[in-house]
Amino acid sequence: MLLIATLAFLFLSAVFAAPSLDGYSIIWADDFDGTRGAAVDLSKWKYQVGVGNTNGEEQVYTTDPANAHLSGDGQVYIIPMRSGDGWTSARLETQKGWNCPAKKAMIFQAEIYIPNFTNNPSKYKSLWPAFWAKGISNRNGVSWPGCGEWDIFETSYLRSNWNQGTLHFKDANGQHNSTFSGRVQYTGGEYHTWALKVDRRDGDWQTDKLIWYLDGKEYYRVTGSQVGNLDVWKQLAWQPYFMIMQVAVGGGYAGGSPDAGTIEGLEASMRVKYAAIYQSN
Repeated sequence: MLLIATLAFLFLSAVFAAPSLDGYSIIWADDFDGTRGAAVDLSKWKYQVGVGNTNGEEQVYTTDPANAHLSGDGQVYIIPMRSGDGWTSARLETQKGWNCPAKKAMIFQAEIYIPNFTNNPSKYKSLWPAFWAKGISNRNGVSWPGCGEWDIFETSYLRSNWNQGTLHFKDANGQHNSTFSGRVQYTGGEYHTWALKVDRRDGDWQTDKLIWYLDGKEYYRVTGSQVGNLDVWKQLAWQPYFMIMQVAVGGGYAGGSPDAGTIEGLEASMRVKYAAIYQSN
């Protein structure tokens, strides 16, 4: 009985609950607790199905558990796989979106593992893991980039374990703007916490902030005054956003098409211990 109890404790302790943050409450979270091989909680997540978008990606996103399933120890694995002459993968999106109220701050955060792209870059050619968010208006008929986009974590073997945090939006002239972008180096093959904070606590849109973090340390920020237009800033910081996690395959950002040396399966996967959204008290 002691052995059984010990094993049960070890299993339970492997579930990676979202950590508490001083001054914040968790308003949504998923610790991916569940049976090994099971699908994600569909009350929290929805799957995008099909090719995806127009970035030159080649994967087909599916609902197949082979492409996204719970690990059994409190993680979700997002796994690119070869399929005939092509590739399949998964893209998970939260069912809901969340906005940061006036005089509050809000954080989108996840703890993520991806392979070490500097270890043997050719193995990871064309893999493109990402943790990001889009404005909920995109689901209500507003096309990209007018809906707004936060790139919280995205990389490829071309970036050699550098993350690029970027904003995409439609500027006051109706043009796509992606000039606000900050880079930070991280250690590949390890778990890291990636986060973006919307901070409206000053009560002045020009001093509102979007702040990017790696393992709790700020590495980039953009303010309303830098963007310089209230309507544009509302796209970026006031409307609700929904969370997205995926592993794409192909596209210029990821080095073009995969080749015979590109790995698939668990070794190529993105693994997430938890995802959470926080709001200041």
